[in-house]
Amino acid sequence: MFLIYSLWNSIIKNIKLISQILFIIFFLYLLINKKLYTTYEEIKNSNVRKLIFKLKAFEKYRDPKYYIFSDFFVSKYCTDINAFTLFEYYLENNITDSYYIINNESDLYKNLKEENKTQNLILFNERTNVYEKLFNYHVNYLLNSIIIVQSYVLHDFHFIINNIPYLKYLYINHGITYFKSNFISSEFSYLNENKRNIITSSPYEYNIFINKFNYSDKYIYQAGLARYDKYKDMKIDDKENDCILISFTYRTFNNSYYEKSLYKENIYKLLNDDSLISFLKIHNIDLIYIPHHNELFLKKTYNQSNYLYAKLLDQIDLTKYINRCSLLITDFSSISFAFMFRGKPVLYYLIDYYDRNNIQEKICMDPNNKLYFGNAFLDKQSLIEKIKYYVKRKFQINIKLRNIIK
Repeated sequence: MFLIYSLWNSIIKNIKLISQILFIIFFLYLLINKKLYTTYEEIKNSNVRKLIFKLKAFEKYRDPKYYIFSDFFVSKYCTDINAFTLFEYYLENNITDSYYIINNESDLYKNLKEENKTQNLILFNERTNVYEKLFNYHVNYLLNSIIIVQSYVLHDFHFIINNIPYLKYLYINHGITYFKSNFISSEFSYLNENKRNIITSSPYEYNIFINKFNYSDKYIYQAGLARYDKYKDMKIDDKENDCILISFTYRTFNNSYYEKSLYKENIYKLLNDDSLISFLKIHNIDLIYIPHHNELFLKKTYNQSNYLYAKLLDQIDLTKYINRCSLLITDFSSISFAFMFRGKPVLYYLIDYYDRNNIQEKICMDPNNKLYFGNAFLDKQSLIEKIKYYVKRKFQINIKLRNIIK
């Protein structure tokens, strides 16, 4: 009897500890069985559902009057954006009420703030879920939108577009999709057919969607890329040296794999090649390296001290150097067509073609693709010889290639 009494007293004294242990066990049970919103994705999806509910609930008060431009997917480093260029045009020419959804931590927003051009901007940041922000503060703009125009494809927003019949959607490309049409098509599989409104840059691109992917021609329009007007109108400082721009598109692998990838290794070897550096110095040619905005998160690699001669610059400088530089070295980035648009040569260096783990991007890296115009390279030495060829000829492309590009 004494033992039982002692045991009971011990339980009473430790009841708080026992309750804490039970709470932890219960919490772990919920966590394991996903009974709690424990991840960013789950919180985001919850906000998407709330936003859809609110848009449906207030439909009877709808008064369409806004053009909404957005690039939700764009990182804070990216500034060369097609939807934003079109938004600027609408704003400057007073074409209806236009608004642009922008990351307030982006370089683009910082520039606009310095220039006192922050009117008609809908702000969010990477720490605040964009759908939560729209739900709490800006749902009025979506509710009363005439159309929503985007440069980048975003699955979550497609879910909203598909579930709200009155929302109209237009995808206008962030760049030429010649090399990446398979990616774009797979993204559009998330959209209902009557929501797949697309602007293409040329008859060639238009035919990809019609003939390759069997899209209806009543939803596809050929109108070019708005951001190309920036290249056409920008003035170039003739006092600066000639330069060569190097900029590759991003890869889908993570940081740990990146460190041992052919992508990193071959970029480093090209930028620090002794024979190339010596040749460029003799001819007074600058070498400019601008990493893709998604690669800028790999801070350790993108340090000026890693490069003997090349100048490492940010995406904020991309438009300037697309205009200023006389030659581009890239892989399958859409900026190659910005160069061709200006009648300047492009060399395609497929830096990780032999990387067995790089399956997704390899779709875009067929060296025999006619859109490389015979200027695709798998090895550094052949590429350097072609760079020298163009430098000696003052970066002039021959008439045959000029006509093909047109």
